[in-house]
Amino acid sequence: ITSNIKMSSSVDPPEYPKKWLLPERVHFGFHNDYCSDEITISEDKTHAIKVNAQMQYAKGVVFSEKPLKGLCEFEVELTGYGTTWSGNLKLGIMRHESKIKLDKSTIPRYSPESPEYCVWCASRLHDRIKQMAELPYGHKTLDELREKDRLGFQITSDGVMSFFLNGVHQGEAVHDVYAPGWDVYAVVDHYGNSKSTRITRAIMRVQCSLQELCLDKIAYYLPKKAHIEKLPLPLHMKKALNEYVYVCED
Repeated sequence: ITSNIKMSSSVDPPEYPKKWLLPERVHFGFHNDYCSDEITISEDKTHAIKVNAQMQYAKGVVFSEKPLKGLCEFEVELTGYGTTWSGNLKLGIMRHESKIKLDKSTIPRYSPESPEYCVWCASRLHDRIKQMAELPYGHKTLDELREKDRLGFQITSDGVMSFFLNGVHQGEAVHDVYAPGWDVYAVVDHYGNSKSTRITRAIMRVQCSLQELCLDKIAYYLPKKAHIEKLPLPLHMKKALNEYVYVCED
């Protein structure tokens, strides 16, 4: 008996998401102490402003206040644009040895060329984590960003990183960003024409409880708290939803 079925010698790679998976919520902010000297962080840690943007084209690097873990989504909105310089906003991650304390003196003037950084810059991906290379990336150059444009990334629980521009998936950028003994931080580089940003999405999920998963799914489709009372849910779930962090209400 013969068979026409062909057996594949390799396993197909997993399909990774091409959309945001978590609600648009801000659960953590910018690092108040570990940032460039030219950067000021707002009291709620969601806004970063380059204080001397007309005089300084670089020194605009700021990091997330906590290491990224599990399924993570991070996004900023460009809220201030326009100087006499060229260049624009850059976004990516930094890997830092967990056992070594963060040292402000090690913050680079320009993030894309730094060791253990992976940064989307203009139309190139500067990968100094896995490939030690500079590769073409994105459907659009970041030099075209203007005020109200949004730039973000997603890291899956197994360490696959992709970028999003105004909600549009730009393709997988790098794999295996998580490694034992290393912390991963978001990096926002206010370079050239970019003067300020606001965090619009900063959320992580690691070993979620069933209730957290339910809250995430409900909140994903529920933009305002005012709609909670209309939902056919038990009182304890309505109470939990009211305590959920909502940052994008009208």
